[in-house]
Amino acid sequence: MNKILVTGSTGFIGKSLVNNLLKDKIKVFAIIRKSDKNVKSASKIKKKHKNFFPVFFNKNQELSKKISNLKPQVVVNLAVYYMNRDPDHSDIPLVINSNVLFPTMILDLCCKSKASKIINLCSVMQCDKNEIDNPLNFYGLTKILFRKTMMYYQKVYPEKKFLNLYIGNTYGPNDPRAKILPIIINNYKRNKKTTILTKNLNINILHVEDVVNGIKMLIDNEKKSNSYFINSNTNFNLYRVIKKFNLKAKRKVKMTWLNKKINSREPNKFGLKKIPKWKQKFNVINHFYRHLNENC
Repeated sequence: MNKILVTGSTGFIGKSLVNNLLKDKIKVFAIIRKSDKNVKSASKIKKKHKNFFPVFFNKNQELSKKISNLKPQVVVNLAVYYMNRDPDHSDIPLVINSNVLFPTMILDLCCKSKASKIINLCSVMQCDKNEIDNPLNFYGLTKILFRKTMMYYQKVYPEKKFLNLYIGNTYGPNDPRAKILPIIINNYKRNKKTTILTKNLNINILHVEDVVNGIKMLIDNEKKSNSYFINSNTNFNLYRVIKKFNLKAKRKVKMTWLNKKINSREPNKFGLKKIPKWKQKFNVINHFYRHLNENC
């Protein structure tokens, strides 16, 4: 049985991954700060699943002995502090610690233990103008710094597998993040208007379960260090999707459409390979319509 260590286990994608792994009866070690608001829910999961082991900590230094004792076979790095803007000077230490220093410490500890595979989730924010390692913002820069760090460790530990998975936007139930579809749904609940930059916004969004399936395929099957991407089979125009919903809805979605120009950031244009045999299973538009209808 694999022993898998997950960082960012209390985040949107992390929760879905942990739940899926536990269903498969895999032993999961979840790294969780004691200050995290989800500590109580993690403790409840522990009571339900004998294979779930939350690893609570306050300071990074506390993890050294704990991870050395755990000896995970696979590490999945989902830890992230996301910002869609450049940070204020006071934010910079937090962003760098969360996206670079903390995962580097985990990487170092796990490479020196029995971990044979390290999987890192990357973002299209690392890829402005469809170029890898051309950050769109400061967040993207920090993600690049950690990917470069993994490249160094790959040289030091060539016997281990280092995998990067690039994804774009994601969506799913109970998404607390300030992402475009949850924002529209939450505004619809409150009968508020949503402002979008352009009617020409064609977006590529994956359901979170499709992302989790991709990560699990890398855990189970991938034998070589590499970088991959996964995305939806089709882009959809948000203006047309909302317009179609409003034609039949009892209550219309209120929108303001601006006329701004935006750059495309689709991972299929970055020269990366898709995960072999991975297939999209969920239709995001159908899920989006269902969540809107639940709030009519």
